[in-house]
Amino acid sequence: MPDTDELDDWANEEFGAAELGDARLTQRLVALARRLSLSPQCSFPQSLDGPQLKAAYRFFDNPHVDTDGVLGPHIGQTLNRMQQLPVVLAAQDTTEFNLTHLPATEGLGYGMGPHVRGFLMHSLLALTPEGLPLGVLGMKTWVRPPEERGKRRQRKQRTIGKR
Repeated sequence: MPDTDELDDWANEEFGAAELGDARLTQRLVALARRLSLSPQCSFPQSLDGPQLKAAYRFFDNPHVDTDGVLGPHIGQTLNRMQQLPVVLAAQDTTEFNLTHLPATEGLGYGMGPHVRGFLMHSLLALTPEGLPLGVLGMKTWVRPPEERGKRRQRKQRTIGKR
């Protein structure tokens, strides 16, 4: 396991330049990254104690905290790592998050099945040809609005000019 100084250096290097509109938010991001790096295979509730978990949820619920602000400095560091290598692969994937089991969750869209509620995330990951992850290059999340359900089937029935 890395020592505390190594974790401090890593977390500061990856996220210390985050522009979230308030230095305290950047400090919270660095502290959160440091803590989560101790158990990257675990969920937030498994990695954080009660007060830390509450602070993490408040952090991500803050209107100044967004994907671009959090990932911006990490993407910059990823690009720096990529420049050191002759070949880098960029793998992309779209993942559906099924949150149907959480009916009180707001802002969800429909999923692949007729009763699936959740959201989609498309991510782009840089890695070496040997499979060593270098970092995230991009991430976009979105929901499919209910009014667009069945759009694919309708598209097949329309002429090309009206698609």
